[in-house]
Amino acid sequence: MKRIVIVGPAYPYRGGQALVEAHLFDTLSKADYECYTVSFTLLYPKIFFPGTSQYDESDIHFYEHDNKIFRIINSINPFTWWKAYKKIKALKADAVVFVWWMPFFGPAYSTIAFLLKYFLKIKIVFLVENYISHENRWLDKLSSKITLDFADYFICQSTFVKQNIRKNHKHTPIFQTTLSVFDCYDLKQYNKATAKAKLGIKTEKVILFFGLIRAYKGLDQLLYAFPSLKSLYPDSSLLVVGECYEDISKYKKIIAKENIENSVILVNKFIPNEVVEPYFKAADVVCLPYYSATQSGILMMAYGFRVPVVTTNVGGLSELVEQGKTGLILDNNEPKKIVDGISRIFESDENFEKNIEQLSESLGYKTLKTIFIEVTT
Repeated sequence: MKRIVIVGPAYPYRGGQALVEAHLFDTLSKADYECYTVSFTLLYPKIFFPGTSQYDESDIHFYEHDNKIFRIINSINPFTWWKAYKKIKALKADAVVFVWWMPFFGPAYSTIAFLLKYFLKIKIVFLVENYISHENRWLDKLSSKITLDFADYFICQSTFVKQNIRKNHKHTPIFQTTLSVFDCYDLKQYNKATAKAKLGIKTEKVILFFGLIRAYKGLDQLLYAFPSLKSLYPDSSLLVVGECYEDISKYKKIIAKENIENSVILVNKFIPNEVVEPYFKAADVVCLPYYSATQSGILMMAYGFRVPVVTTNVGGLSELVEQGKTGLILDNNEPKKIVDGISRIFESDENFEKNIEQLSESLGYKTLKTIFIEVTT
């Protein structure tokens, strides 16, 4: 049995990268690979972390494999990078997969990859979520270029990311897949009526914005669009759910200025796994009015609940949306575009649930077994 070691954040860290690690571990294990994960003891130093906590305190954890996780890497302590190398060496890995999403981790990852590549000759794979950060700083570009030069193979999850990789790594093989459909959050505890009752929502129409609130996600544009939507659909509400990683007063001021306080439900906190379901079950549409993106875990959560999406045509988001079938792709996130897109969803007689179910059958890590046969041969 071939042995794979994943390097990246794993439970108890929260967020998309930990969920990707869990799906990756689960998929490879089911494909008859012996898997281990080398994770972190410190991910972000507190001074660099804008949220309240880096840890997932949910009661329910998906794809648990705590007995196969070694928590070793401190992102700012080079001695732990050596320890991570020694652990991977002891595990006698046939290949190592680095989950890459943030250039901040370049020094740690590049050191570990260097040691593996030049002392053990182990195959190095980078699963690339974001090539660089959303802030697109020159130092981020340099860190990404240096670190990813150690890759023998890349796995990306959108054509957009593949194109970004290819600009700087012209000859390294790139395999392409997609994020998994995150249907694990659907615990089958609610329907639309009971979900609305749970959340205290009494309107007929519900628009959902879900996930960490950051400037690049365009929540401001959705808030500016909502008064027009409210005039078209008086019996509607906007549900904004997720911890804000910037000054929340920015959005509260827009809500007050647009006089929509009574129709916007703002839940400024991280949502535990077992509490996610009612928010999506109550929603008629999930809106992703992003200014920039690569791919989106929120889109895959929406698909997991069979809820249509309205998203801007940025990064790789549009690659996973069938126009008019599983959602709508907007040219940009101008408020009038958002109004038109959400209105078209509300007025459509399309069977979005069925269409999303059919599309979902082709998405996810289904090709990983074939990919790793080549990687480990």
